[in-house]
Amino acid sequence: MNSSSDNLISASLSTQSLTYRPNKPEVSFEVTVNNDSDRFANFQLEIIAAGEIRNPNYRWYRLEPEVAAAQPHGSSTKFQVFIFNTPIPGFVGTVNVSVKIFSPQLGRERRLLLRLEIERDNKPILISVELPIRAFQVYPGNPIDIPVRVRNQGQVASNVLLRFTGIDASWVTNSAERQLTLNVGSQTEVSFRCEPPSVVQAPSLNYPFTVEATSNNSYPANAEGNLEVLPVGFINFSTPQNKQRIPSRRPWLPDWKSKTASYELIFKNVSNLYQEINVQIQGRDWRKCTFKKFPEVANLNLAETAKVILDAKTQRPWVGIGKTLLLEAKAELSDQRLGSTDPATQSLELEVLPIIPLWLQLAVLALLAALLALLLRQEVAHTGFVNSVRISGTGTAVVSASDDCTLRFWRIRSNTLEPDETVGEASQQQFLACSKPQKGKGLLAITNDKNRVVDFVPVENNRVAVGLDNGAIQLRQVPTGEKTAELQDTEAPGDRVFDLAFTTNSLKLYSGSGKGKVRLWSRASINEEFQKQPNIDLENLQKLPNFPIRALALSPDDTILVISGNFNRFLILPLNSNQSNTPFKKLSLQKVGNIDARGGANDFIFGLAFIPNSREKILATSDSAGFIVIWDLNKCKITSNSQQQIDDLDCTRLDRWQVESKNAVRALAFSEDGSLLVSGGDDGRVITWNLSSEHKIDRTNSSTGKVIYQSSKKINSIDLRSKQGIIISGSEDFQVLPHRFK
Repeated sequence: MNSSSDNLISASLSTQSLTYRPNKPEVSFEVTVNNDSDRFANFQLEIIAAGEIRNPNYRWYRLEPEVAAAQPHGSSTKFQVFIFNTPIPGFVGTVNVSVKIFSPQLGRERRLLLRLEIERDNKPILISVELPIRAFQVYPGNPIDIPVRVRNQGQVASNVLLRFTGIDASWVTNSAERQLTLNVGSQTEVSFRCEPPSVVQAPSLNYPFTVEATSNNSYPANAEGNLEVLPVGFINFSTPQNKQRIPSRRPWLPDWKSKTASYELIFKNVSNLYQEINVQIQGRDWRKCTFKKFPEVANLNLAETAKVILDAKTQRPWVGIGKTLLLEAKAELSDQRLGSTDPATQSLELEVLPIIPLWLQLAVLALLAALLALLLRQEVAHTGFVNSVRISGTGTAVVSASDDCTLRFWRIRSNTLEPDETVGEASQQQFLACSKPQKGKGLLAITNDKNRVVDFVPVENNRVAVGLDNGAIQLRQVPTGEKTAELQDTEAPGDRVFDLAFTTNSLKLYSGSGKGKVRLWSRASINEEFQKQPNIDLENLQKLPNFPIRALALSPDDTILVISGNFNRFLILPLNSNQSNTPFKKLSLQKVGNIDARGGANDFIFGLAFIPNSREKILATSDSAGFIVIWDLNKCKITSNSQQQIDDLDCTRLDRWQVESKNAVRALAFSEDGSLLVSGGDDGRVITWNLSSEHKIDRTNSSTGKVIYQSSKKINSIDLRSKQGIIISGSEDFQVLPHRFK
């Protein structure tokens, strides 16, 4: 039948009435729509049944096509309407169905009417089930309520049975079935309470469930949802024995077969996640070992304990001391929702002993030493305290000065010092010095008094200067020992010389005496001999009564001379007043003390050392209380600038520490690059101190330094050459000894 038209849309239905029986095959009718406008237009259909209650989740018809493509003037479109459900659940009878046709482009609509006859079905779907919430999350051991909404859409009251299925019935605490009576058109909401059991009984999974409603006068209806059990708990990681040793048995016997140690790694699953565990080995020394794991990957079910055997294999040295390798076992979990294991890693220690036990090595060494002592002649050594040692500029020889009135000359070999064959007539002839017999081998010279200090003459390197107890300074050729000059201050005879300092061009020599005098000896060229210049008498200065000089040190650029003495003080004497980068205009005094203590007459600064070959004026001092201080002399402030002859200074202290024994430190020496400081003192120890680029002690590992030699007697003198990797010490046990370092 054709509808009325306003010259824009016309439409017709293929039939005016249609019969549908629920739960039978679908029925259909056709709608023809004509475009009577003067433009392109598309058309849409909506089917409305009188008395229906709109529910977006309930469909009772479908269209083909859903929307017609735009058509030109005069064209037509055909829609097919398929009815596959009753528009009003449970209704039997005639329903007026309105077919609404509209076009967004034309802004017009048409309505056509169809009579739909709905026949009775033996069991219509009269009950609807709905889950307001379809997805739930819960932790093991916690209850959760799942609400269900049930509605009677029929024309008569109905008895309904609700069943909750899909999840273990033991999880439902208040019954998995409910009996309901619903009046016509009424609805009700009930809830099922679920409570997953303990952690190890409720795996973390998604559990789908179904709520089904059945009635004697309706087909069953159901709704589906999902319950997710959330992950909780942890994986415990332990190692009963994290320290192992190779060999594990009878370490006091030689054993070249043992190369492997085994660790037990225990994993306990206290979570609701299934896991696969892979163990990775890391740590400081993991590259020194090879590893095997049994099994490679451990499967860990809920509430189970798994064991992984880790075998660590490494090469063992034949000799040496035991070493400890540091390893770390890290567990990787296949399901990382709970993070890592607890703890994430285990620290493992592996003590590796040499194949030949240490006691056997020491026994062999003692035997060899005894045999060697029998084969070798008695070592050449001084017969009195060694007061001073110096390494030549070439780093190949050493000269030593002693209380026994001798100078000795030594050649540096790989790890030893050997008395030079070219001096002392290379014989076993006995010589007398200080009324004691001396061995001739390596004997450079016999002086007429005790020797306090010795130093090589720079540039030349074939002469040494030695300061004596009687105040004389002798210059002697090396290696012949021939005396070429003797410098004597006739104004103060017998004033012992405690230290000497050459300028780098060897044209000036400074000497410091026990009576507090600094003497300058100079020459115009290296081909001339030194001549005495005016003295600086510190004894006569107002601030320095009774100031015996213990040490001298020249800055690398020869611009200042540092002088140390008692009361924990040192003096700074500017040598070149034209230097614009120095704060020192006249003699200046720096008090060290013990930070808060001034120091007394017996509190001496014994050691002075500049970093060589450096533009910075970085000075190290050591004193009778065992303190070592590093100063930046480019950063000094004058705190008292009166008309007196001496300014008071406040120089920047970069670092300060005390040796463990708290005994006096008598000697200091820097490496050429300033990264190492060596000390020696009354505790008989030679100690190396690693320094940072800021000239501070490196405290990353330890601030106690590294003891490279221990004697029962005092260490009086130290010298070193880092290029050759050697330190020379002179001590009161009459020994001149080499010490290798890296």
